[in-house]
Amino acid sequence: MRKDILLPCLALGGGGAGFLLRRQQLASAYVPETGLFVPGATSTWLLLGLTALLALAFLLLVQGDLQGETDYLSVFGSPEAGQMTALAAAGLLLLAAGALGLKEAAADLQLWRSAPGSYQVSFPAAQLIASVLCVPAGLGVLLMGRMAYRGELDGTACRLSSFPALMGLVWLFVCHLEHGTEPVLMRYGPSLFAICFLTLAHYYAAGALFGRTARKRTAFCALLGTVLGIVSLADRPTLFTAAATLAFSLSALALVRVLLRTAFGPPWPKRLMSERMPPLEEEGQDG
Repeated sequence: MRKDILLPCLALGGGGAGFLLRRQQLASAYVPETGLFVPGATSTWLLLGLTALLALAFLLLVQGDLQGETDYLSVFGSPEAGQMTALAAAGLLLLAAGALGLKEAAADLQLWRSAPGSYQVSFPAAQLIASVLCVPAGLGVLLMGRMAYRGELDGTACRLSSFPALMGLVWLFVCHLEHGTEPVLMRYGPSLFAICFLTLAHYYAAGALFGRTARKRTAFCALLGTVLGIVSLADRPTLFTAAATLAFSLSALALVRVLLRTAFGPPWPKRLMSERMPPLEEEGQDG
């Protein structure tokens, strides 16, 4: 069984199905006047059942005997340009999320200045911090992809690798501040849990650079986080949240696909290994 193909496809397909169920749930079972959901709605049970089944499938399918070493390059190293391209796109999306978040935070701060008693300054302040952290986080994702493709560690990239998880932690706090007054968790649950699992996936991925590899936990969090991230987009979030969700989901999916390939096989073709981009030192010598 090619788990490196099956599980990412299952995450994308499950996320797409969950997105449609979430849209149906919001259209038929949500009452905007009260902020509550109709008890026992079919769409709600289908969405919860789908999420539970996918979580169980991921939990079972990431089990098994893992092959290969546990350092970062052995776990996430890939001679295919596709992973580096996906991580580069995710990094650029994070940079764009930072710009969008700064714009939204500035607008919220303006509202707070106009009526300090009606708005809390904690939300725009937290969003401002998360937006600023998007810059080193985006660079960290970009450089993690370059390290994995070149097959060589870089000191700057290693230092920046922890920023995606740090940004995700602040983003989780932003989500709580934004939706903390909602009467039911179901209204913002997909976003909240998507941020949790995607943040954990990036935390575990960065841990591989510091000798703390957790391949099964990384795979589970990345796959389930991707599903919940796609589902959360059905809530029509702000541009900052949408861009950050897409960035985290894309990078998690790119990382977990390679992790599953190196953990469960098959090995990379020798042709791809010989065509891999040369390390920086070799480039400098050629120049």
